[in-house]
Parts: sequence; C-alpha cells; structure tokens
Amino acid sequence: MKDDSSRARNYIYWLISKQSRTRKEIIDKLKRKEYNNDIITLLIEEAEENGLIDDKRYAFAYASDRMNFYKSGRNLIKMKLLQKGVDKELIEKALEYTFRNVDEYKQALDIAKKRARSYKKLDEKVIARRLTSYIVRRGFSFDTALRVTKAIVKDVRYEE
Repeated sequence: MKDDSSRARNYIYWLISKQSRTRKEIIDKLKRKEYNNDIITLLIEEAEENGLIDDKRYAFAYASDRMNFYKSGRNLIKMKLLQKGVDKELIEKALEYTFRNVDEYKQALDIAKKRARSYKKLDEKVIARRLTSYIVRRGFSFDTALRVTKAIVKDVRYEE
C-alpha cells in the first residue's frame, strides 16, 4: 500500500507539473489508474493542503485566460469549468470578477468582424446564420449574437 501511495503521489506531481488541474480532473485520472479510493482521498487532501490543487485559483486563471486570449464568452467558460468539476459558486465568482470591466458586445463584435471577412461572397441570410451560430458557440448569449449579427450584416450591405 505504501508503494501505491508513493506512486500515486508521484503521478499527481507529474500531472500538476504538466498543467494546472482541478480536484475532479486529478481524482478521475487516479481512478483510471485504479488507485484505491482511500489513497486517492488522502493524497488529494494532502495536495490541497500544500496548495498544489486549488479550484478557486484554477477557476479565476482559466476564466481570465479564456476571456483574454481566446475571446470566449461567459457561457463557454462556464460550461468548460463545470466539465472540469469546479463548484458553481466558484465559477460565478470567477466569471463576475473576470468580466467586471468587459463589454461583451464589443468583444463579440470584434471576433465576428474577423470571421465575417471569410463570408464576403455569401448571401446575407447565410452570413447572418453562420455568424450567429459562431458567436453563440464562442460562449456569448443568443441576444448578443443577434445584436452583433445585425450590426455586421448591416455593415456588409454598406461595403458593397
């Protein structure tokens, strides 16, 4: 059992050295390796006490990275964090903090303008449909997607 414990501990260190992970992600990986539940519980608590696993820090960093570098909307970030096993309250706090000074309409408009360049030769209805679904897939609300699409499709008419 001691051998299993040290192997599992080393595995946790190795996982965390590759990238930051949530509590659930590490537990799932340890279960896939078929470690004993008692060992998993003990090592997860140890890693949390040592600050190696911190879902709050993970949620804030993930939300910030996704919003700043990938220009993702709230809904996509929320869905991804839920899949990673982060608590809903933590997710809401992270999103509230991350998006406190962000104009989501402007952010969605920026990504839509870039995408719309590749749609220039298409019919306006096709452009509108594709842009709306693209913006929603990027994690923005349907209302925001419609507002952005109307602004861009209107701009496309004036460019011609």
